[in-house]
This record gives sequence, C-alpha cells and structure tokens, in this order.
Amino acid sequence: MAGATRDNSPTLAQSLVESARFKAAKAELLNVIQEESAKLKQVRPGASGPEAREAYVQALKEFSSDRGRDLYYPFISSGLGSGALVELIDGSVKYDMITGIGINFFGHSHPAYMAEVIDGLSQDVMQGNLEPGIEMPRLLRALLQDFGPNARLKHAWLMCSGTMSNEVALKMIRQKKSPATKIMAFQDCFAGRSTAMQEITDNPGYRQGQPIYGEVHYLPFYNQAWSLERNIQICVSHMRYETQRYPGKFAALMLELVQGEGGFNYAPKEWYVALFEEAKKAGMAIWADEVQTFGRTGELFAFQKFGLEQYVDVVTIGKLLQACGVLFTDEYNPKPGLVAGTFSGSTAALRTARKTLEMLRTEGFLGPDGKIEKRSKYFSDALRKLMETSCAGKIREVRAIGGMIAFQPLDGTMEQVKATLVKMFDLGVVAFSCGHGPYFVRMLPPLPVMSEYDIEAVVKLIEQAIVSL
Repeated sequence: MAGATRDNSPTLAQSLVESARFKAAKAELLNVIQEESAKLKQVRPGASGPEAREAYVQALKEFSSDRGRDLYYPFISSGLGSGALVELIDGSVKYDMITGIGINFFGHSHPAYMAEVIDGLSQDVMQGNLEPGIEMPRLLRALLQDFGPNARLKHAWLMCSGTMSNEVALKMIRQKKSPATKIMAFQDCFAGRSTAMQEITDNPGYRQGQPIYGEVHYLPFYNQAWSLERNIQICVSHMRYETQRYPGKFAALMLELVQGEGGFNYAPKEWYVALFEEAKKAGMAIWADEVQTFGRTGELFAFQKFGLEQYVDVVTIGKLLQACGVLFTDEYNPKPGLVAGTFSGSTAALRTARKTLEMLRTEGFLGPDGKIEKRSKYFSDALRKLMETSCAGKIREVRAIGGMIAFQPLDGTMEQVKATLVKMFDLGVVAFSCGHGPYFVRMLPPLPVMSEYDIEAVVKLIEQAIVSL
C-alpha cells in the first residue's frame, strides 16, 4: 500500500483487548475458571469405582507405552488446580510440592496467569527470533532491570528450555575465549541432558552410551563439615592445579550457586568470592546456572542474594519464569550467526514471564523480610520441629534456602527416599528426590500461594508418611 500512513492511534491488537466486548468475555471466562478452581479446597482421593479406576490405569498404561517409559508417579494432571493443590484426571487432588520440578512457583490456575493467556488469544501461538511479537522486547526490558549498581549484565537471548539456554551460554563463552574450550564445573552439578550438557552434568547415569570429550574438569563443592578456610584452600588448590596442567585451555567456571539436583548445596559468600577471583586471574568467564534458583531464593537472582553481582558474566534462567534464556555482558555478546533458533517461546509463556517478574518485584516477595523468606522459614521450622518430636531419628537433616526445601529421611538411601516419596504421594503430597548419597526429599513448593494452613497441612502429611515407615 504505497503512501499509506498511520497516526499514533492504537493498533488493532490493542483496540481488541481494550474493547468492551473483549473485556466482558474475559471477565466471564476468568470467573468461570475461578469458580471451578475454588472447588479444590483440600486433598482428596480419586474416584473409587472400579470402572473409573480402570479407566485411569488404562490412561497411564497408554501414556507410558506411547513414550516408551513408565511415569515416576501415577500422575496425569487434569489441567485445573487451586494454588498449591492440583487435580489429577482420576479426580484426586494433591498438594504439589515439586511444581513440575520448579515451574509453577505461583501455583495452579493462578488468575493473573489466566488473564495473560486470555489477552494473548488473538496472537500467534509461538513466537520466533526472526519475527518477534511485542512480548519479546517487553520481556527483555523487564528482565534487564534491577541488577544492582555493580552488575554488568546488559543483554538477553530467549530460548525454550533451560538446557538450550546453557548450550547458548557455552557457545558464547567459547567464542569469546577461543581457543580455550574447557569448562571447570563442580562435583554433583547438573546442567542438562543435551550432548554438551550431559558432559558437564556430574552424573554418569545421564550419559550412558554418549561420547565424552574430556572438556570438563570437576572441583569439589563446599563441604559443610569443613571450615570456610579449608574449603577455600582445597577448592582453590584444585583450580590452580588444573589451570597449571592445562594453561590457557579453560574458558569458564560454571556453577549453580545453589545446587539443585545435587542436594540443595550452597556456600557462604566468601567461598564464592575466593573462587571467582581465582577464576578471573586464570582468564575464565563466570557462568552462573540459575535455571532452578531464579526468583526462588528470596531475591530475583541468587547472585544478588550472595552479593556477587560484579563477578557474573553469563547467567542462564528458566523454570518459574515461564520462559528460559541467557543473560550476558557486552563482552560476551556473540558475533552474528553463532546464536539463533526458530522459537523463543509461546506467546502465553512470554506474557506470563513478564507477569511473574512484575508480581515478584511489586507484591512483597523479595528481600530478607519478603514473603518468600518468611514462608520458607515457617516451612523449614515446621520440618525441624518434626526432627525434635514425632520424627526424631527419622528425619536427619533439613536444608532450606528460599523456595528450595529438602529433608533427609532415615539414613538417606535412595530406597528410603523413594519409599518416603511414594508414601507421601499416596497421602496427597507430590515431591521428588535430590542429592547423591545421602539422598533427600526435594521440594520446590509454590510459596507465593501457600498460607500457613497449607504449610501445616503438608507438614502433617509428611509426618504421617515418615512415621508410617
């Protein structure tokens, strides 16, 4: 349309979502969803009739057959929930304390999320990097704020998974540090299961039959049984040994500031600083994997919680954000062609990601006196009380940092942990495992939507499970 012009009037898309008809339809749809969601008030068993039970068992068998592997739990969600409660397709309702391994931090069927999904109904389902929709620049701008005066992160690239975000981070770092290619990681770390990430992940079971290229060297993570000085001395000496053995070959120090799958391990700030200083002297980038810790530890980023803003060069994020990506400094901005990809995320994911940031920042969740810290303390204190009373000798340790809470049942063998998990599931609490001996029951609970009543109900069911074992 040669010569066509536009004034500053709203786009048709803006006019649509702001129209009276759209708003009325949206309000009615949200009301219907919330009316049904509100019916999920407590844990309940599934349908008990033989036909209903057989139908559920058959659905589980078909799903397992189609994907070639049994489910860990007999769990298929109906799609509806209410805060920390989730409904399964057999009609049962359970407390979800693993939230898709950390995805649904704001619980199930959250009205703010539903509103974002509805507002995006007129748009394309998926968005790509070649032709982005308005959600992409809005999300990037929202992400690249409030890092603190010492942070140097300036850019972000969106991906569809945490693993692919780590892949992109690795490519950026290796391009900048070429010809250095080696990565220094930590024992018990987890980075993903792609070809490159399975080599970084310290779990041989995840790379059976896969090639190993000798590009990753592992340092010991912080040991709570040792003094700070001993931890620093041992880890720094390991780092120096490796860098002297392979001079100029190491591109990055990669770590989870709080190890997730490794057992919710973390260290005091002084330990991180000593390692980061040594890594910088050796010319290594500091790469923080915050796919699991992002938004969950009481600050938006775990590096903010530990006061490490000035050291971090590349950060990967995902899970509770509802989208995934990599944030990086000017120095690690890649050359054209290195990083691309068709998808950046679904429109619903990008919209809810920005809403997640807004809620975390504006509704009192962050900071030492924020809701995350308060509810984490209430939860972990309740578990520690069990250690001293009804579960004395049966719960050996509780670990908690923000919305990452774990406990060791009995001797912490995998058999005991799995037995605990199965009993908890049967009683109405869904959790998972972490650690590499001793093992722990791992919880990534939706703290923003959990009341003290919810926490007490979950802890009571945990107590029943432990006592029964």
